[in-house]
Amino acid sequence: INMAMEYTSIRMEAMSTQPIGPALRHSLGVSISGCLMGITVAYSSGALDDMGDDIYLTKPTNIQYMLFSSLAAGSAFIAGLIFGRFVTLIGKKHALMISSIFYFLGYLLMAYSKEYILLFIGRGVTGLGLSITCVALSPYISEISPTKHRGKFASIMQIQVQFGILVINSLAVLDLSFRWTACITSAIAVINLFFVAIAPETPRWLMSKAKVREAEDVLDLLMEQDPDLVHDEIEVLQRSCRLEIPRDEHGSIPFLSSQNLKPLAIMCVIMIIQQLTAVNAVLSDSIRIFKDLGISQPRVFTVGMSAAFLVFTFGSAALTDKAGRKPLLLVFAVLISFSLALFALAGFLNQGMHIALLTLALGSYVFSFAMAWGSIPWVLSGEMFSLENQGRALSIVSGVNWIFNFLTVFTWQPLNKQLTPRWVWLMYASLMLLGAVFVGCCLPETRGLTLHQVTDLFAHDSPRYVTVVHRISTAEDSTGILSLASRRGQRTSINNQPHTF
Repeated sequence: INMAMEYTSIRMEAMSTQPIGPALRHSLGVSISGCLMGITVAYSSGALDDMGDDIYLTKPTNIQYMLFSSLAAGSAFIAGLIFGRFVTLIGKKHALMISSIFYFLGYLLMAYSKEYILLFIGRGVTGLGLSITCVALSPYISEISPTKHRGKFASIMQIQVQFGILVINSLAVLDLSFRWTACITSAIAVINLFFVAIAPETPRWLMSKAKVREAEDVLDLLMEQDPDLVHDEIEVLQRSCRLEIPRDEHGSIPFLSSQNLKPLAIMCVIMIIQQLTAVNAVLSDSIRIFKDLGISQPRVFTVGMSAAFLVFTFGSAALTDKAGRKPLLLVFAVLISFSLALFALAGFLNQGMHIALLTLALGSYVFSFAMAWGSIPWVLSGEMFSLENQGRALSIVSGVNWIFNFLTVFTWQPLNKQLTPRWVWLMYASLMLLGAVFVGCCLPETRGLTLHQVTDLFAHDSPRYVTVVHRISTAEDSTGILSLASRRGQRTSINNQPHTF
């Protein structure tokens, strides 16, 4: 155990000296996929409001309205069940390139469609891009980022998502038609394709495919050609690929083992809770929702909401690695529940108090979601699974996310008509309280752990010590720890006593 504690200290020292510049540049480049994801989520709100004025289209019926709002999520759910293994086979870089092509084709089709059936097809194709983005983008960023800053880096995805939402809502305020916004989004997809094409594949994926030379080249780039850091990281990646346990007779972790099923179940519930915030129902139909709430300038209000989402998401990026994933999710689940209850209460008040309380509720809601539930579920999804089963697991997790996204968006208007809006808000507020209880009882903390250590949390009943005892019980691994320490000349302490390897 002491050897393992020493090993962890050495690894954290190595990670603290890892340069962040190259990883940050490539994370920002590929995360334009997140911007496209945000545009796609919020595109339907302004587009549906504009379609009634189009020279080729009639005003959408209620069925067409609900279908167009929810079709991208439905398509993403179906595709997510397929693309998970696909991403594992071809790598995250190439998967993100394919997602850019889907976005480009889908928006191009919507820009030139003259019938609703073509609009629906285009919307469904963009859902394919959504699916791949969810499965590939967060793990890509997690795998190239320094452990010490992984939470901040992974939050870049959600920052880009919120930026995309702000862009599409701002274009709606400028009265650009849904066709022009589709053309602009197609151009953004081309830009994203370029940045993904020049980005490297993750060294973790390359090492899993025994492409050691290519992994070294990528680490040379990420570590700015520091030979000690590159050598250390190659050893850790090789050891990580060998030591993920338990394994079957073929040397692989069984997908149905507890090491995979535990994080899979936890992440599926976390994604369900994320959708029970009702955020995608609000984003995809924000203009009509604000009209129903009595807001006189719903488009301007929507832009203000989007800008607040973006600003507060930066706060989430700063806190994720300091406060931890679990505390933030727990606290802000309770605050989201409180905000949703305020929306319900506003329906009982007179006009003056109604607007004041709505403003307070919306500010609290946006702050609470952006600070935790927007980004942290995606941060966790990139951390929780072993590499060989990551694709299948993330396809299930993203599929669960998108099916509940589809259900919340598709049922929003019918529920409001059957139950009235105040009771719908109260229903979601109650469900978020249950979500807070789940986070407090079942979610482990992953802050400060390497990706291999996170997957080992689910391998044993006593993950803090048993996993590391397993590692040092083999001569090969203990020798690796000693050589890593001796090369770095690391002086540390064990039980408060100075010790040097």
